Amino acid sequence: MISSGAQADAQAKARRPGFLEQLFGSSSSAQKKTERRRSLFGSNEDEVGVRKASSKSRQPVADADPEGDPGLGMGNLTYVPPKLVPLSGIKLTGTRPEDQASAAVYDQLSGSGPALHVLPAAREALVAQYAAQNYRPFWFTNGKLSERGAAVLKLLAAAGTEGLEPQTYLPGGLSAFDAPVPADDPAAMARFDIDLTGAALRYARDASGGQFDPALLSRYHDVSPPWVPAAQAVKMLALSPFAAEYLKSLNPTHPAYAAMKSTLAELRAADGKPALNPVADGKIVKKGEADERIPAVRSRLDQLGYDVAASEPVDPDLLDAELSVQLRLFQKAAGIKVTGALGPQTVAALNTDGTRRSIDKLLDNMERVRWLPSNLGGRYVFVNQPAYQAQVIRNGKPEWTTRVIVGKPDTQTPVFNDEMEFVVFNPSWGVPPSIIANEYLPKLRRDPAYLDKLGFKVVTQQGKVVPSRSIRWSSYGRKIPYGIQQPPGAKNALGELKFLFPNTHNIYMHDTPFRELFERDVRAFSHGCVRVQNPQEFASVVLGWSPEQIADKVASPESETVRLKQKLPVHIAYFTAWPDETGKIDYFSDIYGRDKALETARSATLVAQR
Repeated sequence: MISSGAQADAQAKARRPGFLEQLFGSSSSAQKKTERRRSLFGSNEDEVGVRKASSKSRQPVADADPEGDPGLGMGNLTYVPPKLVPLSGIKLTGTRPEDQASAAVYDQLSGSGPALHVLPAAREALVAQYAAQNYRPFWFTNGKLSERGAAVLKLLAAAGTEGLEPQTYLPGGLSAFDAPVPADDPAAMARFDIDLTGAALRYARDASGGQFDPALLSRYHDVSPPWVPAAQAVKMLALSPFAAEYLKSLNPTHPAYAAMKSTLAELRAADGKPALNPVADGKIVKKGEADERIPAVRSRLDQLGYDVAASEPVDPDLLDAELSVQLRLFQKAAGIKVTGALGPQTVAALNTDGTRRSIDKLLDNMERVRWLPSNLGGRYVFVNQPAYQAQVIRNGKPEWTTRVIVGKPDTQTPVFNDEMEFVVFNPSWGVPPSIIANEYLPKLRRDPAYLDKLGFKVVTQQGKVVPSRSIRWSSYGRKIPYGIQQPPGAKNALGELKFLFPNTHNIYMHDTPFRELFERDVRAFSHGCVRVQNPQEFASVVLGWSPEQIADKVASPESETVRLKQKLPVHIAYFTAWPDETGKIDYFSDIYGRDKALETARSATLVAQR
């Protein structure tokens, strides 16, 4: 299914309630809610232990953003390619070899002629390895390019099949990969040998961990790609009889990568061909209206990867509510007016070949797969933000799936990897300083007893609980020397359960008392934490407990933290293209604008590396 930032017009026009109104609701709205709920989580701190629940209220409340992180805005950065250094002009130690081929390599490394530019670490490793073998060429034997060298050159020429740009691996001196390799010229052969080694090292790095440092693309990226060390790679290139096979093995082995690679080949074969099942021109068709072109619209959207086959329509000619949603998502992705109706602009966009857009998305997401850890774990939690989905994966297959809510565009959920350690039942909530200053303080200045009336605790820096009414709130600005805690209960912003994987971002997964948001197609509403639609099921899965055991804990008047018997890897990821269980690629809206940042970086890097 493709997700997007488009929302229903009525929702867009609706007045957005303030935080306190969202959190505590109104008496009329509370009376409409009868679902039995209890909040179960700790504060923003990692609390371990048992606490008595001090709130017995069971009335649900509206949406809240409990994390309160001020965020980093959109967070996308202007990519600046790393500084590269030439494979020439190097001060070498040791004596110049007497052998002609080795002497030519020595001269090319130490000379000032044109050369391929690489990362400093790659140059250091390359020079060290050449020195270790007395500057003997890597790829030439008896004055001719070896089979090893020819195989590596062929692999670099085919880098496009792996979602990489072949031109970035073209050795200096060649106008194209199929151009003649230098021969009968020791200097040219030496330069080619050095540059082919440098290009192979660049490929090794890009294949193993990606072409870009994710931290240079977004402030919300906190991942360390598994780049193969240059010193390790260069030894394999120098010593292995199967250098090309080694380089190929550095590409990801994740099934999602294989599905993307296969789909990329199919799309490139179809690029430029006319769209299948074109939609004819005609009148404007609005939601709820029928038209004989609607089956062609469904077929085209399905071809483009939109989720139009989830349910069979009663009337195949009807533009029903589900199809209207998918049209809205398509319209937003195509950059045209979002109406959910079929009009001239939409017909034209549907009949435009969208293959190039899909290819670009695959290139972006094949890069992101390279950022994942080499070993995700035999069993792990996988959150894909653009899909608004969390899964527990066991042995490569989904064990459990749920909808989630992720961060708003200006308070995004970071991309990072960690391990879940605790599940907190009936959590309390430690109110973040930003919410205290921005939301509570103005009300407390008018009514110092405001927090007492809500049942919140005010705690001094020494840990003493004091009445809210005893504090002169008007004397404080943004720096407030008190902590505020919301006890467990149905009005608690964190809901019934909290799932902790302690990290520097203070991000966790949790329940929410406002369930209606999970029914929306676009679910980017939080301050960064991940809200889970079915938290009791999630707790049952990660703890290995029965549903009855989970329900009993939830019904308990106590707040309790339970340690997992074994830590569970958690991967908070961002993929705008990802395969379903059949291997078919689903495309999702780029809710945080990170695809564009990647595409800009790709262009900048191609220029910088030549």
